[in-house]
Amino acid sequence: MTLEYIGDGNPDGTVVFQSGEKGSFYGGSPATQPSSITTVDSTAITTVDSTAITTVDSTAITTVDSTAVTTVDSTALTSVQVMTATVTEQITACNRLIIDSQLQAVTINLLVADCAANAVAIDRLIVDTQLSAETVNLMIADAQLSAETINKMVTDSTAQGVATNLVIARLQALNLIGT
Repeated sequence: MTLEYIGDGNPDGTVVFQSGEKGSFYGGSPATQPSSITTVDSTAITTVDSTAITTVDSTAITTVDSTAVTTVDSTALTSVQVMTATVTEQITACNRLIIDSQLQAVTINLLVADCAANAVAIDRLIVDTQLSAETVNLMIADAQLSAETINKMVTDSTAQGVATNLVIARLQALNLIGT
């Protein structure tokens, strides 16, 4: 086997191949040259070596199919953990507000029931007062009738007294009775 020295003494290194060429060692295949990836067809990705991923630009992620995610390294997700804790606290606060609102609704329902019972009692008092007023009105009407009857009796008595006085005066005028 013949060895050939390639070099130009440059401490920065030596370019072996021209742009676009591939190189390999004896008996090997040329190494695949990586290129810059700008777009990834997510339907073609089945496995991602997470040990090789150090940064993901989250502004470029629009959709993650959660059914395809099986494991997430939680040590790398501190902001998600903080957001989850914050959301959990917000959910707890919302649950407390819901419970408070339910208690207030129960209290309001009890107050409404008390008001309804008070309204029934007030209605009964009004009916009793109306019946009492009707009874008083009947008693007044009876008293008025009695007063009218008494007035008629007085009038009749007065008329009889006048008639009796006229008869007496006439009998005196005829000298049938003494004065």
